[in-house]
Amino acid sequence: MTYILILFLTYVLHLLLKLNWVCTAVVLVFLLVMQHFHRIKSQRFQEARKRFLDVSLYIDTLLYSFLKEQKIIRAFEDVKSTLADGHMKETVSRAIDHMMLTFDETEVFVDAMRIIEDEYKCNRIVNAHEFMAHAEYYGGDIKESASILLKDKSAWERRILRNIEDRQRMFHQIILSVVTSVIISGIILYLPVLSMDISSNIIVQILSAALIVLDDLIILWGQKFLEVDYLGIDLLPEDDKHAKKLEEYKAYNPAKELRTSILMAVIPALASAFLLYTDRQWPAVAAMGAALICLNQHRIGHRLMKKNLIADVKSAFPKWLMDLALLIQSENVQVAIQKSREHIPVILKEEVNTLVERLDVEPESSDPYHRFLDCLNLPEINAAMGMLYAVSIGNSGNCGSQIDELITKNLEMLDVADTARLKDKTAGMYLLFLAPVITASFKMIVDMAIFLISFLSYKVV
Repeated sequence: MTYILILFLTYVLHLLLKLNWVCTAVVLVFLLVMQHFHRIKSQRFQEARKRFLDVSLYIDTLLYSFLKEQKIIRAFEDVKSTLADGHMKETVSRAIDHMMLTFDETEVFVDAMRIIEDEYKCNRIVNAHEFMAHAEYYGGDIKESASILLKDKSAWERRILRNIEDRQRMFHQIILSVVTSVIISGIILYLPVLSMDISSNIIVQILSAALIVLDDLIILWGQKFLEVDYLGIDLLPEDDKHAKKLEEYKAYNPAKELRTSILMAVIPALASAFLLYTDRQWPAVAAMGAALICLNQHRIGHRLMKKNLIADVKSAFPKWLMDLALLIQSENVQVAIQKSREHIPVILKEEVNTLVERLDVEPESSDPYHRFLDCLNLPEINAAMGMLYAVSIGNSGNCGSQIDELITKNLEMLDVADTARLKDKTAGMYLLFLAPVITASFKMIVDMAIFLISFLSYKVV
């Protein structure tokens, strides 16, 4: 069926763009080859989407079953019976076999759950497993912690599903843009002017074939935005460069950077003076503009650095606060902050270490909380740290409601930050939506130029 559709599409393009049979054959071969790559990317998208849905079902079933049974092995058996046949079920079966057949290790459950974590790289699976392992070994009330994990998972699921829908919608818009550009390019060839037909021109034929090739490559590139790993799409970078961004921002020295900017502005300033002296006013204006940009490059760079840093911190802070909220269920705030450093986003590592040091000196003071990330002056983070301090000194009468409020606000903050980050990652699809306009415009310009030359030649004759 696919090959019949390709033959039909090729014939439509042959008629629409008035392709000769040689170019038609080239286009047909190209489309037959490319359909293989399109099919591979479509399959990868379906697999990525299924992996995400499998993980979503896995976390839900696992946590609800653990709440009921409060035993890891029974929770995994319930998950296995719930899952449909596939890779996820096979992975869970391997984890259960490890639990049942291993007798010489002290952390059998942890190692078994790591089998699933290695197959599905997802922070929320790790969080659920760590919660279950802690509850299995140490006991205690697990309802609040499980409720936090389930709320976070539900919000994460909604964000990713919404992002998948947005990507599919934008991909369909890219296809519509391609179809529209090809139709408009073909209409030019049917303009009834003096019975002239430029479609037989070799340049027009080559451009028509090139237009089809480029537009198909644009569609293929758009498919790359669909086949991403949705389990890790919202993960933050963990490289050393990312870890030092906050420290680099704090180390900014305006006086030193100004001197560098002045040195950079010297050459364009001298060039501007020379151009004015030689009465080249417009080049002199351009050189003046370059000099002004160089003179203020440190301010521009610092503002861009702060903008990017704030975006990263707004995504990292709620993730750290979520781990903290889970730890607070069984620890006091200060101990929870110390233990949270195990899984903290790298961009916050030094700041949290500083917070721990200040709390060691002033454990009862609000100052360490208020000075956390004070260099960025973010109201939402200041409010969250204020609430965290209130929890640390709260009495048993209102501590629970304070923690609930902290978690609710944190989930809202995380949803806003991650939604913005996911939207930024699809920005390239908008450029692809515009790309067919560029290819069609170029072809139309060349076609009109050839038409004009042919028209003038016709008039001369």
